[in-house]
Amino acid sequence: MTADALEGIRILDLTQVWAGPTCTKILGDMGAEVIKVESARRMDIARSEVNPRPGTGLYPNNDPGELPWNRAGRFADRNRSKLSVCLDLTHERGVDAFKRIAANSDVVIENYRQGVMDRFGLGFKQLKEARSDIVMVSLSSQGTTGPERSYGSFGVTLEQTAGTASITGYSGGDPMTSGVLFPDPVVAVVAIGFILSALRQRGKTGEGCYVDLSQREMTTSIIGEMVMDYTMNGRKWKPIGNRHPVFAPQGVYRCDGHDAWVAVTVRSDEEWSALAGTIGQPELATDHRFASQDARAHNHDQLDLFINAWTESRSPFEVMTTLQAVGVPAGVAETGKQLLEDPHLVSRDFWELSGLPNQEQIPYLSRPFKFSLTPGSTRMPAPSLGQETEQVLRDIAGMTQDDLRELAELGVTSNDPRPFAANSGF
Repeated sequence: MTADALEGIRILDLTQVWAGPTCTKILGDMGAEVIKVESARRMDIARSEVNPRPGTGLYPNNDPGELPWNRAGRFADRNRSKLSVCLDLTHERGVDAFKRIAANSDVVIENYRQGVMDRFGLGFKQLKEARSDIVMVSLSSQGTTGPERSYGSFGVTLEQTAGTASITGYSGGDPMTSGVLFPDPVVAVVAIGFILSALRQRGKTGEGCYVDLSQREMTTSIIGEMVMDYTMNGRKWKPIGNRHPVFAPQGVYRCDGHDAWVAVTVRSDEEWSALAGTIGQPELATDHRFASQDARAHNHDQLDLFINAWTESRSPFEVMTTLQAVGVPAGVAETGKQLLEDPHLVSRDFWELSGLPNQEQIPYLSRPFKFSLTPGSTRMPAPSLGQETEQVLRDIAGMTQDDLRELAELGVTSNDPRPFAANSGF
């Protein structure tokens, strides 16, 4: 039987919210042993659904239950395939326990504000004392150096400071966010590559390293052409809605049905000719107003009227399949329900049943890639808070039953956030 791709790799996960937990979730799916370290005093805020108002939290059957921190949907999605340990790192005994686990781990990943790990006494220098070849990864907002190193952020602020919000939105309108905090999932997937690169380097040299990943810089990296256009040509990009700076026509067009839409892009004269014929107006392909890409871009508003007149009487899936058949890129703007039922995603087993302990299993995202020999899978549902604390401290940190009892009496391993409700959201 083939071993999992990352079998034998142990990762201590101090990340919260979205980017870091998604990164380690995928690594866990691929066989790494991921130990998520939280505390009752400062658990992952995804467990609290960020102080939800009644009816707004994502809980199974909309029911938070008696222990809502163990039922939060966002946490369940981003933290499967992990073990959960509760350690209060503001207590010296919690720090000591963490170092004991780190001494038997390969990677430590965190996304605290800059300086927090050093104040705990768990900076890279201290972790190297626990294990000389440790790999440490910081998913900080701005990076660990520079005048803004102590700043915090969420995806919505990163989109502004990274520059992406300056080109999202509609012409003449205000800057807009992506709506889904785009930096987080991008950073999550990219960080996987950096971690594996660091482990590969360690395998060759025997040396660990520190990875300083700036989420702001990572987000700016995806709009490099915008910066290049200014440095080379002095042009400042502006929001253009759903249109493209070169391709025309391009847009999101209304279809038959409630809130039904399809996106269409034409990249060449050949694709324009195919689109014109498909919508029943082949003469538009040679019309001087639309015969070239520049002409189509100049007369885009008129083109949108022709395309909308054809799409609005058809379902978005009919439009997509019809245009794809003649070589024109088109895609349905799918809803959550449509994604879950999408025959292509279903055929590729993109959805995996998972959830939380002792709860009904529901479909969750799997992974956006397939390995032929080690495909990966959801190894276990997301853990309850502190579910494996004693197991990890005993089996990995080498602690005795007396040690565990003492840590519990000191509150270092408490898994009840209610005494700290002002900070946890409960």
